[in-house]
Amino acid sequence: MLACPPVRFEIGTYVGEKVKQLIFDGIIASETTFKPGMSSEWHYHSNPHFSHILSGGSRELREKGTQIQMAGTSLYYYPGIPHQNLNYVQGTRIFNMELTADFFKNYDISIPDESFMFEAQPSINTACLMQIMREIYLNDADTPLSLQQLCLTLNGKSNKREHLFPEWTKKIKSILYDEWDKPLSLHTLAHYLQVHPVTISRYFARYFGCTAGEYLRQIKVEKALILLKSQHATLTEVAYRCGFSDQAHFTKIFKKLTGFTPNQYRKL
Repeated sequence: MLACPPVRFEIGTYVGEKVKQLIFDGIIASETTFKPGMSSEWHYHSNPHFSHILSGGSRELREKGTQIQMAGTSLYYYPGIPHQNLNYVQGTRIFNMELTADFFKNYDISIPDESFMFEAQPSINTACLMQIMREIYLNDADTPLSLQQLCLTLNGKSNKREHLFPEWTKKIKSILYDEWDKPLSLHTLAHYLQVHPVTISRYFARYFGCTAGEYLRQIKVEKALILLKSQHATLTEVAYRCGFSDQAHFTKIFKKLTGFTPNQYRKL
């Protein structure tokens, strides 16, 4: 139990100091910075939002456990869920993308489920969140249209009720995350799952929005985001450690999925 009632954070409010913000069509995008060693009160947010840690990090306490949050990771926060952040690392910067009630009303969609906040392997479309971040920083005449489409894409992929999926989809997700750095084939996956290869081939895209190979590339890019921010490895080393054939292939896939080159992302 909490020692005292958590603080409610209203629209566009976060723990750190806000240095950038763009508000459009029920979308509130912002960047916040944090003083080293600072900690927050127990608090919760009035709207759902996605966050990406650009640098630094903190230790986050939740009623259901503790998380160490590091640079290069993406997070989802369901409204009303209390949490507390402790000991922000020096240089911490976080990109936040909040969606208001008007956004969901205008497009007649529901917010991502509460359980999604606590999944061990949440299906956050990190690449889509990176593209949203790029549009915010670009902020030209075409940004509003791009933001609308990207936010609907992000919300749609994050809002799938996975408990309604066939059992094999939950298993294949775990396999792809656990075995992402090993050679995988359709027959190998089918053997693990004890389903016919045709079943995977026919239905994977329905539940995941892409092919299994594309899903693996997304996982590899997620791994690269953390390495690019948390270690001093060269781009070639990051490419090989994340399963890409060479730096050129890594750069091509990374930019295609995120809108940034690896070097551009590292410098953010």
